[in-house]
Amino acid sequence: MRKTLLIFLVFWVVFFTNSGIATTQDVQSKVWLDTTQILIGDQVDLNLEVKSIPKTNIVFPELKDSIGKLEIIAVSPIDTQRLADGFLLKRRYVLTCFDSGTFVVPSLTILYQKQNISTLSAITTDSLFLRVYSVAVDTTKDIKDIKPIVEFHRSFWEYLPYVVGILLFIALGFLAYHLIRSRRRNELPIELRVPPHILALEALKQLDSEKLWQKGQIKEFHIRLSEIIRTYIERRFKIPALEMITSEIIAELGKNGIVEARLLENMRKSFELSDLVKFAKFIPLPDEHTFCFNIAVEFVENTKPIEVVGETKKED
Repeated sequence: MRKTLLIFLVFWVVFFTNSGIATTQDVQSKVWLDTTQILIGDQVDLNLEVKSIPKTNIVFPELKDSIGKLEIIAVSPIDTQRLADGFLLKRRYVLTCFDSGTFVVPSLTILYQKQNISTLSAITTDSLFLRVYSVAVDTTKDIKDIKPIVEFHRSFWEYLPYVVGILLFIALGFLAYHLIRSRRRNELPIELRVPPHILALEALKQLDSEKLWQKGQIKEFHIRLSEIIRTYIERRFKIPALEMITSEIIAELGKNGIVEARLLENMRKSFELSDLVKFAKFIPLPDEHTFCFNIAVEFVENTKPIEVVGETKKED
């Protein structure tokens, strides 16, 4: 009986012990630090590996911002590798510490769920120790000045974007300048865009339609008539006629045969008659008003540019 009982007890212990090992071998974990000693503020990797048989769900521990005084800077995604007998899952936690001393990375709990089993099982890792050292300071020595700025040599390709940007900015500036200048040219005053004789003839036509001297506005008529012709002379011949007296205007027009003698003489009479009206309150006869107006029209018609047939340019 004693021998039989002993055999039974040995069989029971061996059977149940092997069953427990098989169950724990479904999931195996491994945790380690890249180094066990760092300087304050340095970083260290906490590596966690879990090996499992197929169709086993693994739940990694959810670590927040810190583990005690060890701060978690980054957490990598889970890297899954297929093995011949299962899967290998890896995750990396980047830690740092801003205090000196020895710190413990506590046991991490990994949950897993086997196939056809609704409950979760757990497996824990070993605890780890990390020694954080402060920077040694020799108080017997003087404080050293900060290091000077180190110049780094840059290649052409590093400067290229700046060069291209500057050239592009200059090109845009020139383009904007030419566009504005072109717009201003198109917006010139009408007297700079329309030929002088066209403006003068239109002004004379308007003056004639107003019938000023017929209404008794004799002085107003001759002032307007004189200004129209003087403005035409100034623009047509580049002579400052508005600032000159009659004799000076006639003398300038007589140079180099610009105006034929007969027309020039009639212009002199017209100007002198207008001067008498404006400054001496002289009242001309109706025929004299008509004479001054007709001479003005004739002067403009005979001195306007003549377009040469077969050519695009205009000649006097």
